[in-house]
Amino acid sequence: MIYSFSKLFILCALFTFIKSITFAQLSYRAPVSVTQKTSISNIAYKLPYRGENYKFYGTLKFHISGKAYVNNKVYNSFIEAQHLSEQNLNSATIRLLKASGKKYGYLNPHKESVCGNRLVFLCPMTKKEKPLKFYYRTGLFRYFYRFNSSGISKSGRLCIDFETLARYLLNLDNAANFFGLQIRSVTIKRSFIKLKHY
Repeated sequence: MIYSFSKLFILCALFTFIKSITFAQLSYRAPVSVTQKTSISNIAYKLPYRGENYKFYGTLKFHISGKAYVNNKVYNSFIEAQHLSEQNLNSATIRLLKASGKKYGYLNPHKESVCGNRLVFLCPMTKKEKPLKFYYRTGLFRYFYRFNSSGISKSGRLCIDFETLARYLLNLDNAANFFGLQIRSVTIKRSFIKLKHY
């Protein structure tokens, strides 16, 4: 039996949708108790798809591409940062875009895409001074949004929440330090950095 391209596409989309609903919660792993002296493992730990105050952006990166794996220390640092964020981020929701991939269940510390040390977040945004919850509405068109140096979109509807972003980075840094890690780099558009001249 030969299927047309449209039928195959619909079947793949249906399979992805059913898989994301059925197995979204089965990928959760309980945090592993570690100390600062614990070495970094090369075993891939899959991050939870969603939590109380965060969610993966899209199921393709999580379920299909497999961009949801980190090493043991990054895993525990991320979980601890989410617990800290429950205390001081109020109703803000963090959106995780992707992490490292994996190869046969193991990480490769010498290859950036499979190193287990990378986390990519979407900048938290507000709409009418309230935390933006439904990022799917800006999904395909998020690359076309333009913000001024204050983080406000041209239409004035969306605003980058720099305060929430800064607090979350502090939470992540504190959690990473507890597990013997440091944040190596944060990427942000140069126009958003306001330098003071003395």
